Amino acid sequence: MPTTPPPLSPALQKLLYDGYQHQLRGQYEEAARYYRKILRAAPDHVDVMHLLGIVRARQSREIEAVELYKKVLARRPDDGKAWYNLALAQGALKQEDDARATMERAFALDQSLPLAANLLLPARRAVWDWRHHDRLFDHLKRGVVDPAVPALPFLILYVDDPALHLAAGRRKVADDVSPTRPRTFDHSARRTASGPIRVAYLSADFRTHATTFLISKLLARHDRSRFEVTAISVSYNDASEHRQSIIDAVDHFLDREKASPAAIAEEVAALGIDVFVDLMGHTSGERLAAFAERPAPVQVNYLGYPGTSGAPFMDYVIADPVVLPFSDAAFYTEKIVHLPDCYQPNDPELPVGERATRADCGLPDEAFVFCAFNSAWKLDPEVFSAYTRILKAVPGSVLWVLESRENSADNLRREATARGLDPARLVFAPMVALKDHFARLPLADLFLDTFPYTAHTTASDMLRMGLPMVTRTGRSFASRVAASIMTQMDLADFITIDVDGFVAKAVAIANDPAALAEARARLAAARATSPLFDIDRHARHMERAFETMVARSRAGLPPEAFTVEPLPRS
Repeated sequence: MPTTPPPLSPALQKLLYDGYQHQLRGQYEEAARYYRKILRAAPDHVDVMHLLGIVRARQSREIEAVELYKKVLARRPDDGKAWYNLALAQGALKQEDDARATMERAFALDQSLPLAANLLLPARRAVWDWRHHDRLFDHLKRGVVDPAVPALPFLILYVDDPALHLAAGRRKVADDVSPTRPRTFDHSARRTASGPIRVAYLSADFRTHATTFLISKLLARHDRSRFEVTAISVSYNDASEHRQSIIDAVDHFLDREKASPAAIAEEVAALGIDVFVDLMGHTSGERLAAFAERPAPVQVNYLGYPGTSGAPFMDYVIADPVVLPFSDAAFYTEKIVHLPDCYQPNDPELPVGERATRADCGLPDEAFVFCAFNSAWKLDPEVFSAYTRILKAVPGSVLWVLESRENSADNLRREATARGLDPARLVFAPMVALKDHFARLPLADLFLDTFPYTAHTTASDMLRMGLPMVTRTGRSFASRVAASIMTQMDLADFITIDVDGFVAKAVAIANDPAALAEARARLAAARATSPLFDIDRHARHMERAFETMVARSRAGLPPEAFTVEPLPRS
């Protein structure tokens, strides 16, 4: 089959030009209309098929996009860019194995593809495939300084360097987010408004997702005499009880999965929102561009992204003194706001299933069980080497690992063998419902954290269920979240600062049953009294933060860093 499409007639070239201009402006349905007209006249034109596939993917119509890309590849099988775009669409459809294999094909055909290597890194890490890890990592860091390689700020969080995080965020915003001709919204009416402060939270994770597990109770506990709460969902409806918990928690729930960032901005401005909260940052499905035109007088980075947005249009980042000290302000475009306890909200009432036995979970009854239930992508070769050192120093112990992807266990077994560890000492846990996951956690003896992206929701899960953990803290927000959570649960002495200290602490605890029992007793006592699970206290602190932000805005003052004064402890 021919690889170069025949030339288009002048009339069709005009349609192509007009369609592409609509595509550049984000007017995807208009662009698709022009491309379909061309394909009716020239049905085998692969370039137009490819463009239509890209447009459909941008509209979250990935099933159509996949079919279009496959038609392109049937005619042009060596088109690395088409394989690359097919991989992106498969990933969006959660076809992880297909997406990874397709991206491998794209990278093999064209190693100059700016994102292929960077997307291979997390795809491989998600299944513990660390082939060429260092080379892919070096390519990832190029995205901070090389204009030929797009910046991927979330992946840069794999590096414990807040200066790199800032540079990546700024590049991403400058390249992909900031509008060329921003509109000016009139916020004068909100400066003299009376009545409740209007807060809108935006997320693509109002579904079965860790963000929803954390925040739903906070949204429900806002004081409705002082705050009116809106949730804006920009992802699919999974019809889960967790999504329903968000709907039930707020005054207004807006399903805006298909809305453009500009349309969301228009609606936020029309609703008179005072505080617009982004729960996404640079994570999958983000709509940071909805904030770029400043539809609200106060705009806040919170919870979903452990780093700076790098955006000049975000006013504040909500943190706490452990995860983000004021001394790190130079690495943030937002002004830092400290909550008094931990920045992370937690639902104290999440249900726990019926407790399992070790035999139910394939665990040996007498062995010391180390638990490593962070997501697979957080684990890298260096951290796994630390785990194997620990296991070798504690004879008979096992490592209980969460297998979030099928067909990935053999990769980790291979890595264990390469480090001289019997792979039989790895026990793999399947994904289960959250309540059943909670119920099995006490079967372990000690949780081993990852670095530099530490346990976040997972850390509060472990401590909620009384399982002690050892973490390592570093220079970045992402590396300090577990430390913040552990500090609130009277476990600060289990925080280490380097890999040798991490290994030594884990080995010492495993070899000291009395110390482990004492740590469990501390956690049991803290569970009832810690502010980590006092959601009403957290809600009042958040409200004080919002009130301070709004007061400054209404007084015509610029954003400034501040600390929320703590409520008295009961």
